[in-house]
Amino acid sequence: MACRSSGGIATRRGCSEIVTLSSGRSSAPTVFEHVVQGVVAILLVLTATSCLGRLNKYLELTSHFRVQYFLASSACALICLTLADWWWVGGALLSVAINLLAIASWRRTGDAPADTGIGGQRLKLALMNVYRRNRKHEAFLRCIERHQPDVVVVQEVTDSWAQALEALSQEYPFFEVLPREDGSGIAFHSRFPFERLPLALPEGDARPGILARVHTQGMSVSILSIHPRAPILRGHFELRNNVLSAAATCLQELPDPKICIGDLNTSPWSPFFQDFAEKTNLENVREGFGLLPSWPTFMGFGWLMIPIDHCLVSSDMRVVKAQTGERIGSDHLPLIVELEIRKGGADLSP
Repeated sequence: MACRSSGGIATRRGCSEIVTLSSGRSSAPTVFEHVVQGVVAILLVLTATSCLGRLNKYLELTSHFRVQYFLASSACALICLTLADWWWVGGALLSVAINLLAIASWRRTGDAPADTGIGGQRLKLALMNVYRRNRKHEAFLRCIERHQPDVVVVQEVTDSWAQALEALSQEYPFFEVLPREDGSGIAFHSRFPFERLPLALPEGDARPGILARVHTQGMSVSILSIHPRAPILRGHFELRNNVLSAAATCLQELPDPKICIGDLNTSPWSPFFQDFAEKTNLENVREGFGLLPSWPTFMGFGWLMIPIDHCLVSSDMRVVKAQTGERIGSDHLPLIVELEIRKGGADLSP
């Protein structure tokens, strides 16, 4: 087809420019387009490696950011669509689909599970990783006063935090406090009497956990709190996985009702967390209440944070409410959970 200008036949270059303008795209990608394409490629690689977390700690680390991959891929898909960059639209949408599949089951469904009408013992727990360098003791105490939990599990307890926790002794007369300066300290405060049960973990006293049988009104519930190491430094990946494995074995041997609560330093998408949940046959309290991201608070926005503070419960419990609490100066948000426990261990799921 000939390209004509006002003066006759257009040059080859002029014809090419007309065709380019009519297509809505320049023949050569701009720097911005190259950047977007690079981001899509990186997201595809990270999405692929997030499925290979069993192989090593670096691949497992990429499994924790499914929400971020989904949001970034969605943004890139819209940009590529605007630019009519169809191949990269397809790549971005592939990443969107894979990550959406991973996070969809954790969506917030709205209302709490329906009351069975059977009734049961209510138990409210608060998990508070206070961060060992945090000095905002009053913010922590205000949070406890506001939510009024029956059981408070505190992690990263130092000697300074142990002193601050003394303020809880009147409202929570039953407690166990094991301070450590390296971030492995732990405390357990309860309105109800409890007995401390023996617990064997791979690091022993260097990284303690607490296993308690809490005696509420006419029934008992076993609560295990652990805080495995973050899988970053050399050897800590294996230590974390060993603690999860030992805790799973312990939980298998406990009678219902039972609870595991703590900063597990892993997300729901980790294959090691999934193994832990499957082996213990416990249910994540997040189901139906959303992802409830809890770390790190310095990212500012919830959609940049990940859920690594967990509470898992046996099937004879109904989760009445699960939420994250307000900031207390820590790099973690508190996790607040209200449960209904039916005597006899029957299934309370709606």
